[in-house]
Amino acid sequence: MSLVLGLNLSHDRSACLVRDGEIAVAVEEERLDRIKHSEGFLVQGHFERITKTLPMKAIAYCLDAVGAGIDDVDLVVGNRPLGDGAVHRILRELPIKDKSKVRALPLPGHHRAHAAVAYHPSGYDEAAVLVVDQAGARFPDGSIEKHTLFRGDGDRLAPVTACRYPADYSDLSLGLFYDFFTARLGFVTRYGTPDFGVFGCGGYPEAGKTMGLAPYGRPRPDWGHWLTLDGFDIRSAQKDLEDIWQRLLAEEGADYDPADPLRWQSPFAEDVAHHVQAELERAMLHLAGVAHELTGSDNLCMAGGVMLNSVANERVRTESPFRDLFIPPAAGDSGVAIGAALYGSVELLGNRRPSVMRTASFGRAYSRDEVLDAVRRVADHTGVELTSREAGPRDVAELLAAHRVVGWFNGGSEIGPRALGNRSMLADPRHPAMRDYLNNVVKHREPFRPYAPSALAEHAGEWFDFTGDSNFMLLVPQVVAARRESVPSITHVDGTARLQTVSADDNPAYHAVISAFHELTGVPIVLNTSYNDAGEPIVETPLHALCTFVRTELDHLYLDGILVSKAGRELGASHPARTPLTGDSAR
Repeated sequence: MSLVLGLNLSHDRSACLVRDGEIAVAVEEERLDRIKHSEGFLVQGHFERITKTLPMKAIAYCLDAVGAGIDDVDLVVGNRPLGDGAVHRILRELPIKDKSKVRALPLPGHHRAHAAVAYHPSGYDEAAVLVVDQAGARFPDGSIEKHTLFRGDGDRLAPVTACRYPADYSDLSLGLFYDFFTARLGFVTRYGTPDFGVFGCGGYPEAGKTMGLAPYGRPRPDWGHWLTLDGFDIRSAQKDLEDIWQRLLAEEGADYDPADPLRWQSPFAEDVAHHVQAELERAMLHLAGVAHELTGSDNLCMAGGVMLNSVANERVRTESPFRDLFIPPAAGDSGVAIGAALYGSVELLGNRRPSVMRTASFGRAYSRDEVLDAVRRVADHTGVELTSREAGPRDVAELLAAHRVVGWFNGGSEIGPRALGNRSMLADPRHPAMRDYLNNVVKHREPFRPYAPSALAEHAGEWFDFTGDSNFMLLVPQVVAARRESVPSITHVDGTARLQTVSADDNPAYHAVISAFHELTGVPIVLNTSYNDAGEPIVETPLHALCTFVRTELDHLYLDGILVSKAGRELGASHPARTPLTGDSAR
């Protein structure tokens, strides 16, 4: 048996174990330490020397899940972008006896790790592999990986072409371009000092919010192009973007107050988001076209944080020359741990490539005893009276059809930022008030942010302009026009939805819930959002799920066959169940 441990030391620190060529377990550190993005910074001594720590909780979790010790591992492969230092840190901090087992990805390693998680589990015998993110590995001259094209052939990945950007930001990556405007719009998860993060934004730019706001804006051809497309290169400079921002703010931003926490409500902010999104889509279509020309492949694999922009992915799927597309669920840096482990397994040890990745559920399962113990602990320590009973998918579907909001905790957790039917909050997509209720009362999010549908794979084509699989919620097709009024809470303002297709083979329990909801309502779709409150990581353990349950307005919680409710709970005034659907809409 071979066992390879992959580590990501970037933001979204993570660990993965590949056993005999297959991904056995993978988890993000944030799910365990409960710090979103889990950067792992430490400040040492009065000199304020900043260093980073290994994702030790994630490492221990992975080893425990397979019943192994650290010295049972055959290889350890780690990566972080910029001033890498990953191997040095692993050698220093990881208590493994045989230090020769610690190996490095070849420089530049960051994009190669992204490429490995995109290509090796894709199922393609050959493919173009496109990596686009914010920041990759740093070269000796100080320049940084910008975007890279590989070609996968059999069990090998070979670089085709690549671009770099300078550390002074006189040219920017596509990820940084999008982050610049995201930060200016104030979509930031605060972290560290007030000037921490790119462009001194004080934290992590939340690009998904810009993507969600974009459809509210107007096309602005008069603003021109903010990106220069030149062969495989895409160029923009921080100074130029700052000049654009200041000019537009002066000319058209009278309604935009940077100090207003609701500044995104202004038409100016909406138009900026729309234009930035349009520019990103234009650039991604261009890169895909060049990738096709240079590789001649009909298959495209993509990874890197920019691939979490599911709207741009959809345009690549429908408008690029490629016939087939694969994007892993952990397309951002959390997936680097999987890529590093696969590099070690396939390209260093010579193991076969893994099976096709059809699920993101690489977390460990929890026993019935662990679930029941967590219920008792939360009831004892919070003073909240909880009731619990055995339940199945039909019970959950009946609650959803009655417009209740249900936490759904089933099997092993997913890796990546999307909840895909293992750590989800589920609701009725038919109720027109459900989206606003979830945003305002349950999840405390901006009201413009959309919610995603999980649809039965066998019926998805009847409700969405889509054929094929969308297992990982990384594509955004149109909702069929005649169906939009039936599912208003998952239909965005532009008529789209970030679709997840669910098959009985890939997730039988989740498929059973949606099937039962379909039988009750005639709609083969449930609303699915991640099981977390605003600014928090998705829950991992039964205890996390219960703690979030008791302090939020979730109505019920399904915990691996146990339905937990709050005794004596009264519905709030705005709860959708207070205005139930009638007539045909209730069916």
